Amino acid sequence: MPQTWQAASKERHFDASGYLSSRTIAALCTPTGGAICILRISGNDAISIAEKLSAKSLKKENHRRATRVWLRDSKSRRLDDGVLIPFFGPHSFTGEDTVEFFLHGSPMIAQRVLDECFEHGARLALPGEFSFRGVKNGKMTLSQAEAVKELIQAENDFALELALEKLSGSQHELIERIRADLMQLSTLSEVGIDFSDQDIDEVSLPRLRERLQRVITLLSELRGSFDRGKRFTDGVPVSIFGLPNAGKSSFFNALLGEDRSIVSNIAGTTRDVVREKLNLKADHGYVTLKLSDTAGLRKSSDVIEEIGIERSLKAARESDLVVVVIDGVSPDLVEVKNYLSQVDLSQKSLSLVVSKKDLLISQSQVLMSAQILEMFHVEPLFISSETHEGIQALAKQIANQAESHLQRKPGEVVLTQFEHVHAVDESLKCLNRAMEAFDLVLFATDIRHGMNELGPLIGETLPDDVLGKIFSDFCIGK
Repeated sequence: MPQTWQAASKERHFDASGYLSSRTIAALCTPTGGAICILRISGNDAISIAEKLSAKSLKKENHRRATRVWLRDSKSRRLDDGVLIPFFGPHSFTGEDTVEFFLHGSPMIAQRVLDECFEHGARLALPGEFSFRGVKNGKMTLSQAEAVKELIQAENDFALELALEKLSGSQHELIERIRADLMQLSTLSEVGIDFSDQDIDEVSLPRLRERLQRVITLLSELRGSFDRGKRFTDGVPVSIFGLPNAGKSSFFNALLGEDRSIVSNIAGTTRDVVREKLNLKADHGYVTLKLSDTAGLRKSSDVIEEIGIERSLKAARESDLVVVVIDGVSPDLVEVKNYLSQVDLSQKSLSLVVSKKDLLISQSQVLMSAQILEMFHVEPLFISSETHEGIQALAKQIANQAESHLQRKPGEVVLTQFEHVHAVDESLKCLNRAMEAFDLVLFATDIRHGMNELGPLIGETLPDDVLGKIFSDFCIGK
């Protein structure tokens, strides 16, 4: 769809009510230019608009039934030979009357059909507005709607599996269980306040603290999942590490299949960290890597190069996997080990790569392999970025090592969004304060605040403007 036309449509059919508007909305659900595109309309006038476009009478018995129709404008001019499917509310994605049109993929057809929907009173949907209405009408929870967005954005098998689990309601069930426990604690503390003159052990502060500690443990475990969750969606951080002219940038480019980093025989060519994302096939599915090509490590009087070297060390320290590239022609294993000692490898995976294999004889490779094994206790891989020999084997090794940082228990809920982890952090502050409360009134107050802070995960306690902000990150048509 031409961007200028989209902008004009937004301006023409703007609704100041935003996400709170009850007008019928329309938008494309798929890009144009392919064989087929899908257009969706939802709201009180969706059925009547579809009837005007198709000259068909749509009854309840047509629910979810595909019908081939000629679509025409108000002057009876043909728009397209397509298919429509009506969904009568509340049995639809949004909970409202909804119609989906399957059109030929021409941008002009989509433009003309959308224009006709607008002529009959619909307006262009806001980003994520169909999902917003689904949440508002009780067709899905907020976490399930956000899972839809994560499903669309999933770049690897692990992110896809996690999004599908969230869509099934696993995250919502856990949060609901935590909320129910907090609700019960709130009720018990209120009872304890009302009967403070009686000695009831069940609602005493020590007993309530015991129950609260179990909730805090659950939330703390959920909070701890965020670092792993970002690896599912954003990728596993991998840094390529080594001395100048070791072949780091050549390997980086060979892995990407493009000349992303500048390569030259001048030492210190790479002065900063160059980052790219890459999907690789591991044993159990595709993984996403956040690759960092770093500056060569050496003592330098050049201020800019020194900054680049510090950033190289920082990138290695923040990575889950460090790929050390050693110059096969002129290796300096002692210097490599000295720099590597500045990186804590206890929680990291390590790959040792000897470059320029095409310039080495077999005897040199055997000798170097023995030296590296003795010094680093890691079996090296020999590669040539020039001939690509060994690149595929190394890529598979890196993918499998990255995969080891994506493990989780079956059904384990993992946080992937900053807004969610922030909500858990704020809730934990309140609950930990409740643990230190010296009377039931303060305890009950902090419990209520802690429960309210979980609103971004629950959705039901969020005001409409906050919900609108959440859905504004969705794509139009979803």
